[in-house]
Amino acid sequence: MGTVYLLRHGETDYHAQRRLLGRIDAGLNDVGLGQAARAKDFFRDIDLAAVYCSPLRRCRETAMPVAEEKGMEIEVMPGLMEVDMGEWDGRHVDELFEVEGETVGLWMANPSSVSIPGGEDFGAVRERVLTATREITSRHPGGDRVLVVTHGGPIRGILCEALRMDLDDMFRVQIDLASVSAVRYFDGGIPETAMVILVNETFHLRPAWG
Repeated sequence: MGTVYLLRHGETDYHAQRRLLGRIDAGLNDVGLGQAARAKDFFRDIDLAAVYCSPLRRCRETAMPVAEEKGMEIEVMPGLMEVDMGEWDGRHVDELFEVEGETVGLWMANPSSVSIPGGEDFGAVRERVLTATREITSRHPGGDRVLVVTHGGPIRGILCEALRMDLDDMFRVQIDLASVSAVRYFDGGIPETAMVILVNETFHLRPAWG
């Protein structure tokens, strides 16, 4: 059986300012770079066969410390991109709720059937993320451990599929910045033979004791 580790990217200025971030290609801020370094520490003693990553800069910058320490190349997969937030991309959360609160509430309660204005349908998100995940697991059918650095939307989607949860319940799963989740799989891949073994682990982000 293999294991896919799901690492969400670190913080950007958009997150610090409470702005939605979809396809805007923002890099990590200083906090995010520190989170990426701590993620490297988490994976130091884990033998990884490959590192896969969303094309967006915040994910590449999060993946880089792990890949560099292990002397590995990062393989970029477009299917791991964040949800296209359309007209909501970059907007402040408070302003968005004030102006379009009803639509936001409906979308968060029913993401499978309510679309973001000008954005991506979650059915399409599900298909492209599952296609990318199946491609990864098909390349590693044995006992490999692989790292996937991606976004909150794709990680929630993968976990929902692995747990056979309704996609409309995806926002019930907390996925913090720079958190680690993990799914173990057998020869059938994910989600068909998946077992979730870790969700939203953030212990590595806490200050060291001593």
